[in-house]
Amino acid sequence: MEILLWIVFAVLMGSMLVVALSVVIVASRENRIYSAEAKTWQRLAQTGIPAEAEVQSLKRSEHELSRGGTQGQTVYACELALNVFDGDGGSRPAVLRTLIDEGLVPQFALVGKRVHLLRDPGDASVLAIDRARTPLEIPRAGS
Repeated sequence: MEILLWIVFAVLMGSMLVVALSVVIVASRENRIYSAEAKTWQRLAQTGIPAEAEVQSLKRSEHELSRGGTQGQTVYACELALNVFDGDGGSRPAVLRTLIDEGLVPQFALVGKRVHLLRDPGDASVLAIDRARTPLEIPRAGS
């Protein structure tokens, strides 16, 4: 009987380890997906072409990913569906996945909100939010 209890215990602990490992893998993958836009912005901050877009919708990440931001606040992984304006009066749809300050999420959820972007000069499909003109985080007082 005791050996049976140890077997059940081992199976349960093994299952818990598999679940924990799965959570870590999913969270790491999602974090990379939503953090990639910030890296694109850092690259385009010097060479990017300014553009504007209108928010069509905002969705929080499937797994409700959140983490600490650079100002010590909570940022949420969000997917923005945008209508990006070209310089000729036309527009095209785009989707940006990024991290947005908890206090700013409601503003980005407003359909029609204008956001400033930077576009890669070599590939118009590569976009990032221009944080100098459309902040994604609320700065601390005195910053």
